[in-house]
Amino acid sequence: MSTARVNYPETIDLDSCVAKLLSSIPGISTLANLVAIDPIKLSASARIDYLTALERQTAWLQALMQRAIIAVAGNEPSAANSDDIFFGVDEAEREDVSTALRLSAGTAQSRIDVARTLVNHLPNTCSALATGDISLAHANVIAKETAAAIRDGLTEFQIFEVEQRAIAHAEFHTPAQVANQVRTSLARIAPETFEDSVARARDTRRVSCYNDADGMSTVVAILPAADAQI
Repeated sequence: MSTARVNYPETIDLDSCVAKLLSSIPGISTLANLVAIDPIKLSASARIDYLTALERQTAWLQALMQRAIIAVAGNEPSAANSDDIFFGVDEAEREDVSTALRLSAGTAQSRIDVARTLVNHLPNTCSALATGDISLAHANVIAKETAAAIRDGLTEFQIFEVEQRAIAHAEFHTPAQVANQVRTSLARIAPETFEDSVARARDTRRVSCYNDADGMSTVVAILPAADAQI
């Protein structure tokens, strides 16, 4: 597949071009201009800007990917076909996504669930992803942390407030820190929903033992944070 390239004259200031592309709206034109630049020819600071600009393009492409996943899997989970013992809820769609993206079935289902949450319930997060203001990792944690609360009846206004706080927090924080911020927002905005989520999570506490090589084993304990500290 051929890609159109923009040939910059030798006399052009590539550092200035990168600075402009960094502030440009992500899209095909911006991406084509970035592809035409050899980052080795840039100054040290401009190389960082170039990397950041490419990350914004990645976010834009991932926003398109969410729509593509929904196009394959559907906006809502498919009903199990009682006439076909081999296919359950989302079974066929999950296999299609798994094959297309070369993912395991479990990972494909997770991608489908996140895409449905983003596209159906988190328009501001989708917009921030499409404009490169947040990364896919940030969008993923916002979707995963709000999914249960949305299912439990979080209102559109509450969703909007959680989104706005999370998107603003994402500018200077890691996805893990954004996840913590979303949980804090949910605890304040919808305390009943948050308490229900905590109760459900507490019911999943368990201890697991996995056999390793050379006669060793790994013990994993899932338990409330206070108990884990003790």
